[in-house]
Amino acid sequence: MASSQRAAGNHDLEGNGQSIGNGHSGGLMDGSAESPALQPRYLVMLFRRDPSKDTRTDRRVFEGYQICWPDGEPASISLERFCQLGCRLLGLGKRMQGKQEQLVEMGVYPLPEGLEAPLTPTPPGVRCRRLYLMRENSLARVYFFNGSPTEVCFDVEHDDPRVLEWIGALDLPAGEQRWFDFTARTLGDPDERVGPKPAGKPEQRNGHSSR
Repeated sequence: MASSQRAAGNHDLEGNGQSIGNGHSGGLMDGSAESPALQPRYLVMLFRRDPSKDTRTDRRVFEGYQICWPDGEPASISLERFCQLGCRLLGLGKRMQGKQEQLVEMGVYPLPEGLEAPLTPTPPGVRCRRLYLMRENSLARVYFFNGSPTEVCFDVEHDDPRVLEWIGALDLPAGEQRWFDFTARTLGDPDERVGPKPAGKPEQRNGHSSR
């Protein structure tokens, strides 16, 4: 996988964006001048280790995972294995330190300018790679910035529309590319987030909403 695309300086990720989750999705934060199509989109998923999906080729070793929503509900998504480079980017594999599951927040930062766009600044602990998505019939495949294809494909006919919306595959025409910076960081708690939190149900305390 390509080396980290990180801008100089210790900057925080921008707070404006969309959070997508199971059962609800957050809207754009107030005061943003950018169109929704250019807003960063965040997705938090639980990666649960599944050795039955491990595979090996002549050149690569893949680790299997069941991908779930943060509450443990399995997500309808065709991804089920990652190479060592993918595990490193997501903070899986050896970085799980013996744990069987890991919560990961992932960000998609759309880049209308493509490869020449300024690098997305990231704070410490957030990994970032420049990639692009290309529609190939019913699949949307992720490519490295140098044009090399990855194993990561999304099935636009069967995968969860919320996941397709997040990655940008839902309305991607066949044969076209969509550039983005991908960010990832591991979370110790579902409420520990970089992006804005989706609007959930108000917490009930003594019969009253906490909001």
